[in-house]
Amino acid sequence: MSPTKSDDLRPPEGIPEGLDRVPVIPLSSAVLFPGSVLSLQVATSKSLEALRSLAEGETLVGAFVQSRGDNDAPRPGDLCRTGVLATVVQKLAIAPGRVQLFLQGRARIRADEFIQAGPLLEARVWLAPRVEPPDAETATRLVEKAGYLFEKLVESDARYGSELVGVIRSNLASGAEIVADLLSTSIHANVEEKQSLLEALDPLERLEKVIRLMQKDLSRAVIDRDVERQTQLSINRRERERYLREQLRVIQDELGDTPLENEVDSYVERIDKLPLEDDQRLQLRREIQRLSLLSPGSSDYAVIRGHLDTVLQMPWTESTEDQLDVERAAQLLETNHHGLREVKDRVLEFLSVLKLKGDLKGPILCFVGPPGVGKTSLGKSIAGALGRKFVRLSVGGVTDESEIRGHRKTYVGAMPGKLVHSYIQVGTHNPLVMIDEIDKIGKDFRGDPASALLEVLDPQQNSSFTDRYLEVPFDLSRTLFITTANVLDDIPPALRDRLEVIRLAGYDETEKLQIAKRHLMPAILADHGLTPAYLEIDDEAMSSIIRDYTAEAGVRELTRRIASIVRKVARRIVTEGLVSESVTKANLASYLGMATFEHEFAGRAPEIGVATGLAWTSVGGEIMFIEATRMKGSGKTTVTGHLGEVMRESVQAAYSYVRSRAGELGIDETVFTGHDIHIHFPAGAIQKDGPSAGVAIATAIASVMAGRPIRHDVAMTGEITLRGKVLSIGGVKEKLIAASRAHIRRVVVPMGNRKDLTELHGEVRRGLDIVFAERVEDAWCEALMPAAEAGSGRVKPRRAGANANTAEERRASR
Repeated sequence: MSPTKSDDLRPPEGIPEGLDRVPVIPLSSAVLFPGSVLSLQVATSKSLEALRSLAEGETLVGAFVQSRGDNDAPRPGDLCRTGVLATVVQKLAIAPGRVQLFLQGRARIRADEFIQAGPLLEARVWLAPRVEPPDAETATRLVEKAGYLFEKLVESDARYGSELVGVIRSNLASGAEIVADLLSTSIHANVEEKQSLLEALDPLERLEKVIRLMQKDLSRAVIDRDVERQTQLSINRRERERYLREQLRVIQDELGDTPLENEVDSYVERIDKLPLEDDQRLQLRREIQRLSLLSPGSSDYAVIRGHLDTVLQMPWTESTEDQLDVERAAQLLETNHHGLREVKDRVLEFLSVLKLKGDLKGPILCFVGPPGVGKTSLGKSIAGALGRKFVRLSVGGVTDESEIRGHRKTYVGAMPGKLVHSYIQVGTHNPLVMIDEIDKIGKDFRGDPASALLEVLDPQQNSSFTDRYLEVPFDLSRTLFITTANVLDDIPPALRDRLEVIRLAGYDETEKLQIAKRHLMPAILADHGLTPAYLEIDDEAMSSIIRDYTAEAGVRELTRRIASIVRKVARRIVTEGLVSESVTKANLASYLGMATFEHEFAGRAPEIGVATGLAWTSVGGEIMFIEATRMKGSGKTTVTGHLGEVMRESVQAAYSYVRSRAGELGIDETVFTGHDIHIHFPAGAIQKDGPSAGVAIATAIASVMAGRPIRHDVAMTGEITLRGKVLSIGGVKEKLIAASRAHIRRVVVPMGNRKDLTELHGEVRRGLDIVFAERVEDAWCEALMPAAEAGSGRVKPRRAGANANTAEERRASR
């Protein structure tokens, strides 16, 4: 807003006309405002001499703030230009060389010049014009707001006297000019802030500045008041506790009862019973001695007591008796789990050795397999077969070593590691501990949890495992540890070396059907409050759920699908009074909707340049298409599909081998030099790597270069060399299960993997024609069809008669 000057330029009452020169009174620690009275003491020799030099009866002076320089001898340049014309109300000599001076502010003045006239400093001044607010409504609103804030400030800040509220209230109707100066005088602010208020001629601008200063002061006062109240409460609480403790002590003395001494004696007695070494027991006794010297209210008392309680909670001697009935354990494992012969045999072997020897340091088993195949539930069944307590310890995503080893008790909020918590939880020192998701353990600046697990999982070291919080060795050798992982390669090598790996491949359709009937259906019905009388899902419908609504190695999605059907039936029982329901293949869609998966993955007709490969993933086996096409160019090779370096090298090796056998494939050399080839692996968002697609890549390249279709019902896997040999690969069982799930009829696998077929379920083997290949040409014989215009037979092997008499040997017996 722009200030408006008043037309009335007459000086205030009591100020003579034509006043232009006044004596100067410098102010160093206060600011005088019009309408207010200021008391100050004058003690410096020059100031006293200046007061004595005032003319007789001269009462008007100029009060100017000294912003810098020597307080005893201010110079003209040390004074602010805006000051206040004041009347000397009274001068009192309060001591030799000291005068009490009372000044009353009359009006704002501006100094054009300061003049040194002997000992007296004078100023040539003019009266600052009064500014009338242009908006009366705005002025009234600001005056009311300022008055309200000042009242709040007086309530919150003890530095303000309550009488000031009455003074401000009585002057609210006097106008913005008077209220602004009264508040400027009353508030607590430094000299620079008050000088800024004095220099503001517009009363509205002055009021806005005063409001801001009061708001800042009010915020500080509220904080100070809260802090003071909290401090007082804390003091009162401590005093109350001290008083109550003193009263309790007096009562206990009268009764002859000393609870702290009893507590210390209890700790000593219980520590002496623990199976500890002498030095370890002495260490704990020292902790108890420290405890006896501390006040129960101290922080160290709580830390030491928490540590001792944790030590005493550990199951040093408590254990469960192993149930060494091998036949009972075999029956229990067979009842709870379908298949998994290798795992069951390994557990029964452990039981047999334990029964003969009576003591066996627990081996560290590692179940590796895709999600949902029953790794965790198998651990529970093993614990049940042994009669041991079961505890699951998940380390997936753990990046802090202290999660395993614990924190030192000197840290604030320290606690033992997860392992110690597990033993306290089960209450025995020989449980079965399942360390889950060990392949997903992390590592960061706080340490390497995998390194901490080395001591835990090493039978030669874990007999004296020391948690940092516990500070006392604890024997883990009587514990049976089982770990689980989805991908073996992601487990750190040093940790993997301590594990006995047992692979759990995915289930085929027959195994899933049996698991669903024997295990999933009863459990899901019980979870939903139903009995088998309410719902029946026949084998054909269950097989359709497995085949058409799930695509997984385990049974988690199958469990969810069955649970969805059970929930819908439960709703009908409640709302429609349904007595029982039978789900068949005919009415399955009414519960689960249209089929989710189409299983003719391999295509409905042979195509040129499209080969069907088999891949292994962390969730089981999958089929993988490899597409190749050619176009006129200069012989360049393009590879796409989010591939790793190993797979790119496989593409290059396959291309080189196909080109080296161009003559035997009936391919003119100009096809390679005059065409570019593009090889693509669909599902480009998924990272792919590994050498096992070499055979399928070579087949796709040979197909597109020779113009020969590839059979859509033949899948293949195997690594190739530049000499055309097919090398063995991993994950054969999972890959063959994936092929069976996709209704592929013939699969080409490396000859070196013949031994792996012993793990394959009979149903899968009977549904597949498995061909063993020693060379890439063996795969071409099975997969490549004659070119449309050639009419010739299959491609001949590289060596005449190489496999002529082993056609049946290349195929596994059905």
